[in-house]
Amino acid sequence: MASFESNRKASMSSGISFSLSSTHTRSKSRSKPTVITPKIQESVFSESLHFRTNILPELKELGPPDLIHLSKYDKSSRQEIGEYHYALGLNTSSVIQPYMYLQTIQVNDKHLASDKHPKVGTYCSYNCFSKGDVRIRCTFPSTNGPVVQFMPTARNKVTISIGSDDSRNTLLWMETFVSSLIRSAIFSDRVERLLPGLCMYNPMKSTKEAKEALSAMVSLLPKGNLVGSRDLINQSSILNNYLVDAILKFLEITGYYDFVLQEIEKLDDSILNFDVLKIRILLAKGDQTLAVRMMHDLLKLEPRDGWMLLEQARFLISQDRADLAILPASRSVECLPTEFECWKTLIHVYILTKDFQNALLALNSAPMYSSKKKDIYAALKPHSFDFPLPLEGKLTKVWESCEAFGCISGFGGIVEFSPIHHIENVLPSHLQIYEQTKLQCTFKEAYDLMAIMARQLGWTELLRLRSTVFVMEDEYNESVLSEQQKEQSELLTQQQQATAQAKAHAQQQLLLPNSNSNGNGNGRIRSSSVSSAINGSSASLTRISTRFRSKRLSERWLDSLFLIFYENLRSALIWANERANAEDITTLQHIPLEWELIADECFKVHHFEQAMIPMKTCLDTRFSIFACSQLLEYYLYYTTKDIEFRKLNGIKTNFHNGHSKMDGDDSPTSVTGENGNANSNGSSTSNASNASSPTLSSRRIASYALPEDYILKLVCKMISWNYRFYGEFSLLAFQVLKTLIASQDAVLIKSKLETFFNDEDAVTRHSIVGLVDRYISWLQQFDNGL
Repeated sequence: MASFESNRKASMSSGISFSLSSTHTRSKSRSKPTVITPKIQESVFSESLHFRTNILPELKELGPPDLIHLSKYDKSSRQEIGEYHYALGLNTSSVIQPYMYLQTIQVNDKHLASDKHPKVGTYCSYNCFSKGDVRIRCTFPSTNGPVVQFMPTARNKVTISIGSDDSRNTLLWMETFVSSLIRSAIFSDRVERLLPGLCMYNPMKSTKEAKEALSAMVSLLPKGNLVGSRDLINQSSILNNYLVDAILKFLEITGYYDFVLQEIEKLDDSILNFDVLKIRILLAKGDQTLAVRMMHDLLKLEPRDGWMLLEQARFLISQDRADLAILPASRSVECLPTEFECWKTLIHVYILTKDFQNALLALNSAPMYSSKKKDIYAALKPHSFDFPLPLEGKLTKVWESCEAFGCISGFGGIVEFSPIHHIENVLPSHLQIYEQTKLQCTFKEAYDLMAIMARQLGWTELLRLRSTVFVMEDEYNESVLSEQQKEQSELLTQQQQATAQAKAHAQQQLLLPNSNSNGNGNGRIRSSSVSSAINGSSASLTRISTRFRSKRLSERWLDSLFLIFYENLRSALIWANERANAEDITTLQHIPLEWELIADECFKVHHFEQAMIPMKTCLDTRFSIFACSQLLEYYLYYTTKDIEFRKLNGIKTNFHNGHSKMDGDDSPTSVTGENGNANSNGSSTSNASNASSPTLSSRRIASYALPEDYILKLVCKMISWNYRFYGEFSLLAFQVLKTLIASQDAVLIKSKLETFFNDEDAVTRHSIVGLVDRYISWLQQFDNGL
């Protein structure tokens, strides 16, 4: 807290030089800062502020992005109008940077403010710890400073004095600053979290800012449970929350592991224990020796620490020792039976040890819960909007795709954001599978686990194992119904026989002299038949019980996933058969959206090799941010978690080492070339090379892995897409670039950039190359060995 306050005061006294990276320039004719931002005009004056105020009581986790609102006088309509946009990444540790940002926005407006018609700027930033909005209101022109208010969800305002040294005010500023940092990390590359008109700035432009940010985040770790957690975490805690996730994400790109460990040591650990977080950071750093020693010592003291056991199991899996991971994975489930993460790790262990029966049983027993309510709201309907082109970052084809798709934000995927005429030309089966596989939370993870088992065992064997292990509810009901019908038939037969015997006996008694017919004989016979019927019913239930005694009842959700998976797998196999039977693969025709849906289906059933051709054909025809993100995340998965990827998917070749040997080829042999052909009807043809590799091993490497030159081009296109919609901060782009730099060399990568995008004019090519070069230079400033 003391270090944060000293840094805050220093920044306030120095004024903080306002900078927005590449978009912040100075005009030659006028000495004023400029920044390119979107402008959304409200349908009703001040409705964006009123809407934000109204939803404050409903916010439970991270809150919405920062809102920047500017009210001004419109000469044409002769009334006040409101314009707004959103922002992430601005420094809200004090009033300085928000105030200077508001000032820059109003100065860049084409109509200058005057005393008669002043402009009023409002900056809103949600504090997800104290649950309220910090609002900074400025009037231009004015000799008075900005007014700062904290608006809790209770809707009563508390005025904060800018120069106050009150500890409560200091804490509110720090919480607001850390809240903004968390949103920058968690919202990055998450389409559903974004809003139209959102500017994403880099919150850590220098090493000094990075350390200040990480220090502030660590200081609030004891309050981390207040900000919520991922869907897969059943209950937020100080160890599992968005704050911890954000710290780990920033550490991946900055490499300040030792610094954060030192900051954690400064916390009072007499009440709160952050040992599990320390282990995670040590393992991320690569200090396995110290991490293993700590895990051993801590588990000796607390052998039933479920989260520590989980980390131990995950570490053993990463070391290819799944046989040793069985014990800690099982114990973590015993200690934390309601946490899906523990069950997922246990299922991974069973799969890696080829114990598929227990893997299936564990999947059926895992706790399933739906997605948590997030602070996500639909965008307001604007009166008008203006999204001006940024000054740099343009790639012609990428920005053309930007205009076709528009600003992508909110819930949905590639189908929801595609033009209607594209959707109408897609086979209904692909659309149906797309809708069925839009799974969330634990159900999505369960589907992925099923895909891993199907890849290892094969679909037929998985179904056989399923029938051996489980009795489906429908199967059980049918068996009971069949037995009941059989019982009724047997009972009816017995009754008919008993009636016939009774009649014969009665006639026999009538023929005998001095017979005493009182009905007791009939009664005894009927009692005997009822008794036999009861015994028959018990016997049938025993037969059912014996038949299913060794089986478990399959959960309905698991039965549903099997049905969905079958349709998905069938479609993926249809594509594989289409590809195998094509004499010339370049003759295959699908529209870009259909190519992407085919690739997505293959990815979901872990047929990665079959996904390469359709995915690259889609991206060569028109750029899709969804397909791009999916490929980049896949690249990070098989490079950063090499052993886990190969073992879980039954792949014997070391892809990370192998594929780097094939970098001379610009694209994998199983994917299309750069010049995918588009037909007049909108369909595109695969332009895959039929070149064969000399060995089976090489073919397998090419079919799964992606050449690093192709990945580099892809991340350049992602950066260009993000810049078109004012996004200069992408954790995914930084992670991919860092991985490429570690595999090759920063100088080599920069030299390769000069040879890319020859179809662009010199100015455009220089713009994107310079932009990516800045990304690489930003990564190099941190002491992480790059």
